Formats: sequence, structure tokens, C-alpha cells
Amino acid sequence: MYERCALSECEMVTMRCVWNLGNNATAFNVINMLAEDYGMVYKETTVYTFLKKLKEKGFIDTIRRGVTYYIPKISEEVFQKEMAKKLLNFWYNGDTAKAVEAVVEGEKLSRKDAKRIREALKQANE
Repeated sequence: MYERCALSECEMVTMRCVWNLGNNATAFNVINMLAEDYGMVYKETTVYTFLKKLKEKGFIDTIRRGVTYYIPKISEEVFQKEMAKKLLNFWYNGDTAKAVEAVVEGEKLSRKDAKRIREALKQANE
């Protein structure tokens, strides 16, 4: 795993739109999803800039079929895991127990969530 460049909040939400749109990720569709799903209304040129930066940082590629389509080069799952590890290392010095405590402290966990956490911990110890 190589070290990826950090994404701004706007780039991260734009990237999420690309993941959610799948094979239909055009600038037009990204612009609409940003506005409708996230309440982020930008000029077209601004969204094109976000997409350009995502391509420069190696997160997406483009395919031209009459219109330009934006294709993820990294899956959302891989990105989430990378971000979680960065946060764990930065804020908790790699201390997983402290991170889990911080997330669940004061929260009412459902039985289902508690069971999933126990199962994840069990798998991590195998």
C-alpha cells in the first residue's frame, strides 16, 4: 500500500458520488448527486476541478464515450480501511482498544452491533 494524498472534504464527497454512481459517473450526474444527496451546490467548473484533482491524485480515471465517465481506481472499502488506519495511528497511536472505547463510549449499542464487534474482535485474535 502506498501513501495516498489526502482529500479535501469536497473531494471526498465527490469521490463518494463517483462510487455511488458506478458506471454512470459523469460530471453532470456528480453535480446532481452533490446537490440532491449532500446539499452541496457548486458551479460546473468547481466540480470539474474536484474531478480533475481526484484524477491527479490517482483516485479516478476517465473514459470518453461521447461524454466523459469517471471510473474509481480504488474501491470505497479499500479507501475506508486506509482512512480508518490513518485515524487510528494519528489520534490513538495505533491503540485499537482506545479507538473502540472512544467510538462506543456513551453510546447505546444494539445487540446486533455488539455481536458484530465481538465477532470482529474474535476474528482479529485468530
